[in-house]
Amino acid sequence: MKKSTRQVRSSQTIGATTRLFKLIPLLLGVTLVVATLIFFNFNRASIYNELATLDLVPKPEKLTELYFDDSANLPSTAKSNQVINFAFVIHNLETTDYQYIYRVSLIANGMMLLVDSGKVSVKNDQYYVKKEQIRLLSSTGGQEVVVELTNKQQSIHFWIGR
Repeated sequence: MKKSTRQVRSSQTIGATTRLFKLIPLLLGVTLVVATLIFFNFNRASIYNELATLDLVPKPEKLTELYFDDSANLPSTAKSNQVINFAFVIHNLETTDYQYIYRVSLIANGMMLLVDSGKVSVKNDQYYVKKEQIRLLSSTGGQEVVVELTNKQQSIHFWIGR
């Protein structure tokens, strides 16, 4: 039996309509994704600020490095009353300029002698090198040299004659 032209056109229309209805969810999905991307792009700063408020955005770590310059060549032996030289370095990674309070001490026989102290302002991501020259105590046994950043609760030390 032959189909009439009207029946052929009707079945083609139904097929096209079915394909169109299958495309509608895809088109709606693509439209939703594009609209979301446009929204996020225009509101990027406020979204970032909200995420930062909720601590969902990584923050730079704030820290200070304190170490001896040329630590491999720190004096390990010396005579009583001998003058020794060394230097310490403060590296500011606090993400802002910072004022450090330092103290250099010499400890021997349970006694502590303050050798040097001061304040120094170090700009963010900059280094400060402090050269020290100290005279050892006339003491038998080891002597400990201590460098402290008192407002950061950080310290480093080395021993002489231990």
